[in-house]
Amino acid sequence: MSENDPSAATGYEQSEAFHRVTDILKCKWALAILNMLDEPMRPSQILDALPGLTSKVLNDRLRKLESFELVSREVYPEVPPRVEYALTGEGHELKRILADLIAFIGRSADVSAG
Repeated sequence: MSENDPSAATGYEQSEAFHRVTDILKCKWALAILNMLDEPMRPSQILDALPGLTSKVLNDRLRKLESFELVSREVYPEVPPRVEYALTGEGHELKRILADLIAFIGRSADVSAG
């Protein structure tokens, strides 16, 4: 079995992975922020695109997404300093999976409504 094979993980490793996924999904704005990051964006651009999101919550979610290595933070040595956030490879993969999940939910809703 390869090291990336989920079936090779111990029960503890699978439990930890489940808790990490749950930690991301339960954050109200985390998925919306991930969805916004098609290209590197400044925090102010994200705030403008997501009405109702506060700068405090945005900063908290960006730190969490960065700790999970789903987004990267780039600080430019300018005055005033410029900071941009971008999806990492793992962030792009999660965004693709979420798009598939949303499509699946949409199909399920269509079937149950019909």
